[in-house]
Amino acid sequence: MEDVRVITVSGFAFENPQMGEEALKEQEAIEYVNKQLDFDNIQSLLTLYNQMVTRRMFHTEVGYVYLKNIQDYLMKSNVDPANIESIPVNLDYEIDSNEEIASNKQNEKIESRSNQSSEYKDNIKFKNKEKKLIEKLNKYKKLTISFITISIVLVITVVAMFIVANTSNNPTILNYEEVIQDKYASWEQDLQRREAELSKTTKAQQ
Repeated sequence: MEDVRVITVSGFAFENPQMGEEALKEQEAIEYVNKQLDFDNIQSLLTLYNQMVTRRMFHTEVGYVYLKNIQDYLMKSNVDPANIESIPVNLDYEIDSNEEIASNKQNEKIESRSNQSSEYKDNIKFKNKEKKLIEKLNKYKKLTISFITISIVLVITVVAMFIVANTSNNPTILNYEEVIQDKYASWEQDLQRREAELSKTTKAQQ
């Protein structure tokens, strides 16, 4: 619940801050008038009173009480009541003031809700960006792991190929030429051996 600022003036407690401020101004005006006023001069007092009433100088209980005191004093001084102005009570002033304060409070609530809504939207946007960033990081992390795994498999494969190439007796791209040369030399030796045997056989028949 919001704290209510109470302004006390001449025994009146104003919960409406605007009315309280107005009452303070009226109290200052009353003190100034009292310094200039001569209560022994009834005619001057009557003139000043009627001017304050017709000009509607006061709008709060502080001013109304002050005017009422002067009015009672004039009536006790045998002044004709017809010459004494009645005190108008402007309730619309207080109602308008209350409505304005209520309107200001409503506007403050609306503005506060608007700010909260804006902060909520900004928070949602930030969370969405954070979520997308985390998803991208996880995606890059998976790609990095996949790349490292493939690289390791390729390295192992290449190493295995070298090992097989160095240990296998079958001709490969690396030792094919050497194997061919060895087989060619073997064929040549076999051919020479057969030619020698054939030559021996021919001589024996002769």
